[in-house]
Amino acid sequence: MKQNKQLLCTITTQPFGLIDGESTTLWTLANNDGMQVSIMDFGAIITSIVMSDRNNQPVECVLGFDNAESYASNNYRSNNPHLGAVIGRHAGRMSHARAPLNHGLVQLTPNLGEHHMHGGYSGFDQKWWTVKATHADEHAASITLQLFSPDGEEGYPGNLNVQVCYTLTANNELNVNFDAQSDRDTFINLTQHSYFNLALHEQTVSQHQLWLSPQEIIVTDKEMMPTGAISKVPTALDFYSARPIANSIIDTAYVLPPYSVNNISARISAPDTGLSMAVKTDAPVMVVYNAQHLPEQQIPQRKSLRPFAAICFEPQGFTDAPNQPTFPNNILRAGVVFKQHITYIFSRDPIQHVTS
Repeated sequence: MKQNKQLLCTITTQPFGLIDGESTTLWTLANNDGMQVSIMDFGAIITSIVMSDRNNQPVECVLGFDNAESYASNNYRSNNPHLGAVIGRHAGRMSHARAPLNHGLVQLTPNLGEHHMHGGYSGFDQKWWTVKATHADEHAASITLQLFSPDGEEGYPGNLNVQVCYTLTANNELNVNFDAQSDRDTFINLTQHSYFNLALHEQTVSQHQLWLSPQEIIVTDKEMMPTGAISKVPTALDFYSARPIANSIIDTAYVLPPYSVNNISARISAPDTGLSMAVKTDAPVMVVYNAQHLPEQQIPQRKSLRPFAAICFEPQGFTDAPNQPTFPNNILRAGVVFKQHITYIFSRDPIQHVTS
């Protein structure tokens, strides 16, 4: 039977500008529904996700820039909100920039006062990733990027090899698969840090409907460091019944239910476009952040950066786990392969009823 090439998912490339004098490449995955996901080889950054709404209007669903130079500007780097990037080696905070490992104490780079945050000053979001493989057929288009992190980088032990595979399916799912392996025991906590806004023109996500399945959160102190306690979700942060985000301030590590691996853990929708996005993951925790501290920056022909302009869903391991004896650890043993999966499911159906 002759194949209908019009039904194929596709991959295209284009120059994207310069970062620190080096040329970047943008890879765009597209499906037959018109959805497109663009990824830059610097930081393995998702720069754009475009999907048409119920009125067939194209909607930019994430915050980002249309050129590489903007990701390297002094203004951006001084704030570094990690737009769309892969975060590692260890996402989130590590108290006092140190952690016990094998009867010793690993000293990490302090980059948040005396603490360690999102992998240090030069985390995976600031690294050049190499494209290892691409594939496209009638079912999906995918790109696999890899990174080598040498022993001692930002204080982490072990030579670490990391891969991330982005796959856009024909039915508008974006799958993110992480793999990592080290030659020494080390810490690992990877996530994807895209900022989502599914509205056509809305300046914030206050009118987005949000639903979250978790019923517990990690308790933190005034510096946002875990105390070691897990508590019931307080009313202000409870979205088990879908409702507008409104004036909520969310910067919270939600503990995912053990049954959530094959179920939806979070969902948002924008009333003006009817677009919605659901999140599935096999990670035990999901940090939800509605960008309270996002710096203000106008971006030509894109949604501008400003506080509460978007919301992040960051599936990962337990925050500060190496320093919290009651938390499942984030230790990657030498020779063991770390794997983690995230699926973002896009549709044109607003939230009406969600079951876990």
